[in-house]
Amino acid sequence: MEGLNIDTHVIVLFRIILAVILSFILGVERELTGKFAGLRTHILVCLGACVFTILSLYGFKMHETVGVIGTNDPARIAAQVITGIGFIGAGTVMRHGSNVFGITTAATLWVCASIGMACGCGEYLTASLASIVTLFVLILIGRLEKNFLSKRKMFYTLYQVSLSASIDECDKIEEIFNNSFKKIFKINKKLVNSTELKYSAVISTKKSLKNIQEIFKLIQTIDSIEIREYYD
Repeated sequence: MEGLNIDTHVIVLFRIILAVILSFILGVERELTGKFAGLRTHILVCLGACVFTILSLYGFKMHETVGVIGTNDPARIAAQVITGIGFIGAGTVMRHGSNVFGITTAATLWVCASIGMACGCGEYLTASLASIVTLFVLILIGRLEKNFLSKRKMFYTLYQVSLSASIDECDKIEEIFNNSFKKIFKINKKLVNSTELKYSAVISTKKSLKNIQEIFKLIQTIDSIEIREYYD
């Protein structure tokens, strides 16, 4: 970026520093919640987006040569930043059965890139407000989801319960399954050595895994129990 005056270099430096500070704030939140894309990832993404935007504004200006007037189009690099950040975001998303993890972190990286671009363009107020709103969403809305919405979720989860108990507890086991869960299917019973019952069933419930375990603690003679999410 030759030809820039001192004032412009100071502005560029300020934009880079602001991008690092704002991405640091978002990265700390992701780091404290134990996400794969943490502090360094957010800083580097935001810094890279900022630098690319600065280059699009100052680094690739066209000059009038031999009667041909070139045009500077900053939006071209900005568009490529938006597309390219998708590759990094996709790397943070993981799927386990019917559950998907990392989408929020991927979205945070995407927003972080936009904050870096805003810093690079000199839109300091936009970048600062976007950082504050993003932090608000991650912390306060996250708590709302965890403490309020998740307890009132509409969808049932499938769990497979496998246990081993005394045959004398057969009626009690049946009663617990029938009274505690909405649907029971794929039931499998097996008698071992005429005294031990092997019982396995898939249940449909809104209860958490911990709550299900508490229910079966009522049966004193359970030798072993395994409860896991079931994916059909």
